[in-house]
Amino acid sequence: MTKRRLVAVLAILLTSLLIISCKKDNGDPTIKFVPGPGFTGKDTLIKVNHNLIVALKLTWNGADLLEQLEVLQNDMSVQTFAVEGDTTNFNLTLTKGPAETEKWSFVVKDVKGNQSSVSLTLTKDPNSEYGAIVYYSPVILGAQNNTAKANFISFQTVPATTYTLEGAFTNQSKIDMLFYSDQLTLATLASPGSDIPEDLYPGSRSINLWTLRPLTRFMKSTMTSGDFVSLSTDAGMVDGWKDAGSLTIAGNLKVDDVWLMKMQNGKLGAILVKRITAGDAGEIEFGIKVQQ
Repeated sequence: MTKRRLVAVLAILLTSLLIISCKKDNGDPTIKFVPGPGFTGKDTLIKVNHNLIVALKLTWNGADLLEQLEVLQNDMSVQTFAVEGDTTNFNLTLTKGPAETEKWSFVVKDVKGNQSSVSLTLTKDPNSEYGAIVYYSPVILGAQNNTAKANFISFQTVPATTYTLEGAFTNQSKIDMLFYSDQLTLATLASPGSDIPEDLYPGSRSINLWTLRPLTRFMKSTMTSGDFVSLSTDAGMVDGWKDAGSLTIAGNLKVDDVWLMKMQNGKLGAILVKRITAGDAGEIEFGIKVQQ
């Protein structure tokens, strides 16, 4: 093969590789803030516990369909949404925590792994006021076979209201929490909407037959009993709560455990376990602080 032909062949190969490469990389999708009422699309000064609705527009690169929107707080992933199609809009609600600043990032990815991102920083307004809390203590609930103590409780009134199974059945919308014990999760706090044993309360009053089953979610906290005692506002609850890490039950409870909770009505609370009498006829005593 002559040198001229060799050069021509190499040129064709390089051109082919370039074309293939271009076909594989169609560019990144785009993501941008959509300013509107109450949202400028820029870094924002905001009070603790206040909400900011962030509007986003996601657009494909013209060839590769969108697949995912990831939300990060301070560079840590907090939520992921599936995305389909070539263009879509998202409205997300951010709630300002007690930290001085929070960096929120939004990353769009397509089916080929191409991605783009936008970010904004929320800064705590110095005029912020933390929310007030209500303290309920002592709270004593009996397990499912304890006939001497109420098994259910509602925190929708001050003071809180406890109910037997019959009372809870006729006040389904008010029930925030119940206590039970079994061999799997031992001493357990849950709610009517939780994933609880079907035979916990057999018969016509079985929770599985309720028309309304409010859901309270729980999350084990790193707070100590001393931290709980020192809580004078809802700052620790707001800062510690993560929807993504929450559970439908608080199981294997032990004395001095601190758990966070979020009720059906959106209010947060912190629970300190003080005493447990084991068994399905046992009981639990705890203190609880709830957003006012």
